[in-house]
Amino acid sequence: MYRAIVRWKIRSLFAEANRGNWQAIIDTLAPEFVYRFIGDTPLGGTRTQRSSMQAWFQRIYQLVPDAKLLPQMIVVEGMPWNTRIMTYVKFRGTLLATGDMPARSYENEVMQLLHLRWGKITSVLTLEDTERFVAILPRLAAAGIAEATLPPINDLPQEPRP
Repeated sequence: MYRAIVRWKIRSLFAEANRGNWQAIIDTLAPEFVYRFIGDTPLGGTRTQRSSMQAWFQRIYQLVPDAKLLPQMIVVEGMPWNTRIMTYVKFRGTLLATGDMPARSYENEVMQLLHLRWGKITSVLTLEDTERFVAILPRLAAAGIAEATLPPINDLPQEPRP
């Protein structure tokens, strides 16, 4: 029963985000959390503060204003004090028309690994098809969407790369 409740809660959070209420997700974050989105893109980075998460969600909707997160699979394991969730989500939206390019649909695939403790999200690791996302950035930049050229949102010091 617990797992079914958690799946319902996760689906409802995606539904809230699809209505533009991404604050519902932020409100579910634990006081101390880590949200890591893999990739050196405008959506990448590691966030540990609510203000950084708000900026990140705003960036998503600036890049793809009608973004929809459509959960395809949600797997829940564990107990309330140590719950692990895996989600497979389709990301859909419309790329705005630019110059001689008409508006067109955009879709990507996203996998997430979440950790909950007593109903609060303590960590999220997100993987998307980065190649597909990077391919649309020049078009978004040409449309005047400055966020398409910005670095990842990080509120932790960067680890040195080899």
